[in-house]
Amino acid sequence: MAVHGRPTKRARRTRVTAEPYLLDMRAFPGAKERAGAATFRANVRGFLARHASPAPPPAEWGQEEAVLGDAGAVWQVGFRVGGEGEAAVVVMDVVEEDVPRARRVHCDHCTVAGWSRHPVCGKKYHFIIRNDNMPRCKACRRCGLMVEMFQTRCPSCSHGSGFSPDESEDWDYVQIDNPRHLLHGVVHENGFGHLVRINGHQGGSSLLTGYQLMDFWDRVCRYLRVRKVSVMDVSKKFEVDYRVLHAVATGCSWYGQWGFKLGSGSFGITSETYCKAIENLSSVPLSHFFPHSRSPRNQLQDTIAFYQSLSKRPLTTFRDLFLYVLGLVANKSVHNHLVTMHKKEIVYDVNLREGNWTDEEIKRAVDVALKVLRAADSWVAMRSLKAATTHPIGSLELVDYCLKTISGTRTFDGMVVVVRCNSETNTIEYRLTNETILPPKNVSLPTQEHLLRDIKFLYDALLCPHTMHPYKPEQIHDQAKRSAMILLDCKQFLNHYDLEEDFLPQNQSVLHIWCQVELLDQVDDPPSLPAELLTLPQTATVADLKMEAMRTFRDVYLMLQSFVPNQLLDCPTAGATTQVKLLFGAKGTVHIQGKCVGGERRVAIYRMERGVDKWTVNCSCGAMDDDGERMLSCDSCHVWQHTRTKEKARIQFRIEQRKIERQLNIP
Repeated sequence: MAVHGRPTKRARRTRVTAEPYLLDMRAFPGAKERAGAATFRANVRGFLARHASPAPPPAEWGQEEAVLGDAGAVWQVGFRVGGEGEAAVVVMDVVEEDVPRARRVHCDHCTVAGWSRHPVCGKKYHFIIRNDNMPRCKACRRCGLMVEMFQTRCPSCSHGSGFSPDESEDWDYVQIDNPRHLLHGVVHENGFGHLVRINGHQGGSSLLTGYQLMDFWDRVCRYLRVRKVSVMDVSKKFEVDYRVLHAVATGCSWYGQWGFKLGSGSFGITSETYCKAIENLSSVPLSHFFPHSRSPRNQLQDTIAFYQSLSKRPLTTFRDLFLYVLGLVANKSVHNHLVTMHKKEIVYDVNLREGNWTDEEIKRAVDVALKVLRAADSWVAMRSLKAATTHPIGSLELVDYCLKTISGTRTFDGMVVVVRCNSETNTIEYRLTNETILPPKNVSLPTQEHLLRDIKFLYDALLCPHTMHPYKPEQIHDQAKRSAMILLDCKQFLNHYDLEEDFLPQNQSVLHIWCQVELLDQVDDPPSLPAELLTLPQTATVADLKMEAMRTFRDVYLMLQSFVPNQLLDCPTAGATTQVKLLFGAKGTVHIQGKCVGGERRVAIYRMERGVDKWTVNCSCGAMDDDGERMLSCDSCHVWQHTRTKEKARIQFRIEQRKIERQLNIP
């Protein structure tokens, strides 16, 4: 892929650009750096003009004439990754898509993000970092199977039958949504966007981690002044639903590290319910799994006790346990990053020597432990060593402190205490041995394979609502199960960049006015028009405001090509020569009433992102819009409801019916 110089075939839409050069992916754009213009559409055009090189589409998208044609152009921006001498090149493709000429007009991502009633924008931009390490593949439109580019028949669906001509022609265009892309973000011209996918090392990236890719995307959005970004968090990591695991460990989803918050949970779940579910599940005490009984320990108890003995700070709740295990899997910097999200977790390390024992008491406790190890002359499990030393030492807290700090202790005759992790029994073992036969370094820590196995096991036993291990009290268990189901149902997250204080440019010479339009001619099922930002000179009048509003909404939205503003709803009596600054200040909001003059049928397809079909969602769970979950439509009223909600209602009705039948002695 060419980065320097002029490509052999230019994009159809010509643009005057500067000579392309490599940008530092770690430094561009800066965390606080913003483009000069106030709107995304102006900033992205300036960004492409300064840093991008027009280029033909990648090979797997087919020939330019067959893929985009008049529907847009492909641009390339080169980035340097790594230090001097070890730098590699990463290329970001920017696909500028002209929606009226595109094969897909409506946006499925907007439908489930809560923006289904937004009008269709004239352009949208795809930001893509492709995975060059993966083979060039196409996705079967019938079954979704990824097949090699040279194959003309799908080996999976329809018993290996060939594809229809329409599907074959559309394959290249579908490659924009290739699930193997390392990064794919889509932003509409109005500044509303979607993060389609992030694939780090586990997704095939050889240079960039998922954290680095996400951090880069966040900086790009801030730089270009993207207004809002949605993401559907269905990521899998360690073979578990990572949105549940990360929320319990840190208090938010993985995307929450960059400001993403729950937009709209499935099945009518609110943000308050989501936050309460996180708190309820993460604060479940681990002591519930250790009842006072003499029965042998099960696998879950052994696993929990293993990490409690391994940690140098108390692990008392679900959050403590999973935060610690995730820290062992990740490197130290990532662990510290997770811990700093909850400052209270660090207190344990500071107060590790909480008993305030004297040096003499600690030395006596160590001598007792050394005496037991010398007598055993073999590997001793921590549980056995603790049982043998608790009575002579007298303090269980001092025993714990002693066992967690005894590793490496030397005796007068040249012996040393070594510690190892026994992956087969999930225990920490101690031994007093000769210094010349020390085990390898870090043998006291569980292996990566051991950790991944335990994460999957602990997730299934403690966090997965379908496989959760029963425990008492039952009320706490039932509450934890409901909370886990809520976290599993929350997938849609939003980042509201336009609500940040520094979103608008700090330019005192212009006015920034948010303009909300109300259409007069949209009575039945009207679209929901987002407010647009207007930039006006300090001396702008009401007439200038109306003219700028007409130009902006016509440029952005396809259904408003003939939009004409009538009056200001906030100040209906304001004259055309009245200055805007006197009415709304330098940063205000205005509501304008207007209408579209003619051509309604011609632009009907562009009224809403959800398409031309009229449908209504009104589920008993509280959902009023499509949330991406399975639904069914009533044959009588054509109202859509969740299949899961209907099934629960049917089961509950059957239970109540059986109760009545038993009361009436009906067989």
